[in-house]
This record gives sequence, C-alpha cells and structure tokens, in this order.
Amino acid sequence: MLLEIHHRVKNNLQIISSLLNMQQRALTDPAAKAAISDTRQRISALALIYRALYQSPDMRRVDLREFLEELVGQMIIGDSGQRLAARTELACDPVVIDPDRLAPIALFAVEAISNACKHGLEEGGKLSVTFRVKGVSAELTISDTGFAGRASRLGAGVGRTLMVAYARQLRGEPTFKANPGGGLCARLTFPVPEGMAEGLEAPPEPANETERLNPAAVR
Repeated sequence: MLLEIHHRVKNNLQIISSLLNMQQRALTDPAAKAAISDTRQRISALALIYRALYQSPDMRRVDLREFLEELVGQMIIGDSGQRLAARTELACDPVVIDPDRLAPIALFAVEAISNACKHGLEEGGKLSVTFRVKGVSAELTISDTGFAGRASRLGAGVGRTLMVAYARQLRGEPTFKANPGGGLCARLTFPVPEGMAEGLEAPPEPANETERLNPAAVR
C-alpha cells in the first residue's frame, strides 16, 4: 500500500508539472515564465523524493547521495533540455534519511542550485554540492565559482525566503557568503535529532520494538 501511495503521489506531481509547463509555453512575459519555471523545479524535486521512496528497499528512507546525484543532474539540464556547460562536483557522507527531513533539504538545494545556474555559473565554471555529518550536526553546502568580474550575492526575493523557511523546518541555520575567488556559498547546518544519528551515519539495522524511528513534524 505504501509503495502504491508513493507511486501515485509522484505521478500526480508530474501531472501538475506538465500542466505548469503548458501554461509556461503560453506566456510571453519573461518574469512570469521564470516564476513558473522556478515553481516547476520545486514540484519536480518533490516528485523525485517520492520516486526515490518507492524505489528504496524499505520505502521509508532514501540514500541521500543517490538522491542528490539525480537532483543535481535534473537541475543543471533545466527547461532547455541541454546540460549547463559547467562542471559539477558532489561529495556526500553515507547517509540514509527519512522524507520529513529529505523534503526541506531537497528544496533548499533546489533554490541554491537554481540561483547558481542563473547567476553564478559561466561556461567552464564549477558547481559543488557537499553533505557532511559532523557529530550531532549535518551540513549541506552548495557553492559556485561565479562570473568573472561580477560580485555574487543572493537577493532578498522568494528564493532566499524559502531557504530560510526550509532551514527552520530542520531547526537549522542558513548562511550565504561570497567565495573569495568568486561565486556564492549557500550553507545549511542543522542538528541531527536524537534517535536519528544511527540512520544518518550508516544504513539502518533492522528496527526492534524498542528502537523506533520518530520523524519530527515538518512545518
């Protein structure tokens, strides 16, 4: 039943994305088209979560490295269908994570990568995505090399507002800093909740009656 639910949710999100794509093609205003494109990227990330869940062995937790690989690939191809002419670098600790935490992590990454693709990556540049677990905290870092001669920054628009909101869902902190050599670094640091450390550090052992996963509520 859980497998079927995840599959149907993914299909419904893809239908919504297709409807938005149709609406986007009918628009002529560049700002409106860009807003629809951003929304489609967020919905596609959610659909990717549910696809990863029903393909996962236990359907409750996802291998984060595999998920980020797919997400980064999906983002740098974009609406044009052509891969962005930039290098990508991914480093991720071995992590399996539940959907309550995967959703805000994925959506934070979508906003950061989208901003990098629009404002921080010239041809031949590099996008770096790193996820590390350090004791009782975890850290997602997304960095780009920027454009030569152009100062990098993240505006105070919808993207930044959403990234702050996603960090709060994880009881974490976002930081945004210009890189010394150019480009921007967006970092999300959040605590590893009690009872989740085992799941974050390695693939889970079979749970018994006294070792239950208790995901924190989102929103």
